[in-house]
Amino acid sequence: MTNRGDIARTSIVTISSALYKLIRNEISQPDFYLGPSLGQVNAIHCSGSLDFTDTVKMIQAMCLMEAEEKRNKGNGVYFFYNIDTEVLDDHITELRNKGCTLEPCMYGTSNQMIVNGDTKSLEELSSKISPLGGLGITIPYGPPGHCSLLQSVKERFENEFMPMIKPVNPIKPLVSNVTATPLYTGKEIANELVNQYTKPVQWYQSLKFLAENNVQKLIVVGPGNFVAKSLQFTDIDFEVESYLVAEEINKICTRSSSSSIGG
Repeated sequence: MTNRGDIARTSIVTISSALYKLIRNEISQPDFYLGPSLGQVNAIHCSGSLDFTDTVKMIQAMCLMEAEEKRNKGNGVYFFYNIDTEVLDDHITELRNKGCTLEPCMYGTSNQMIVNGDTKSLEELSSKISPLGGLGITIPYGPPGHCSLLQSVKERFENEFMPMIKPVNPIKPLVSNVTATPLYTGKEIANELVNQYTKPVQWYQSLKFLAENNVQKLIVVGPGNFVAKSLQFTDIDFEVESYLVAEEINKICTRSSSSSIGG
């Protein structure tokens, strides 16, 4: 039951938002907000663009519409790593030309990618890149995301849900999952929420944008360690500070209390 999208995704954002609220007065004001996929929804909330109530309602609406999408049935996602993403893209194109159902979901690093498709196509892609040293593993309970399979969901979400909310300008720019460029206005963020449905997440390009803009330190907030671990394999040298569990939050709160007492 806990693996059901509406429960898991709302829980992740709730926990991430709570963690950020605990540490936001103890860290420097971020220059940018960003996150991959669901992390982007949380980043939008933390940036002040969307309040918590609307954020949770939006996630629930997304989960409901995606669950009702018939094209999702029988499709899933694989995480591919240790393979150059350009090489992986070439194999995806080759197999699609042969009738396979495959589309990039997220470009994680220069050698990591999440790919959508049906089980047979994903297994065939995995066998293609295996002799090159690449590995592909299934992501349990992972429905397709950020691809053309969700075109009808995108249209429903835009027409049925988006008129119910109005994102405001963020405190600091949000880096787009779709274009890896900064978003400054509520209108741009509203467009981001709609367009991300059918476009792959440009996480690696977003990281390169940060590096090009002299960002040296990333603060990762939220349960799970996918983002924190993937950053260990990127070729961009960031300082990474993670707040993923209560123990890590307690450390920063203890430091803060000690400083106050000492002062």
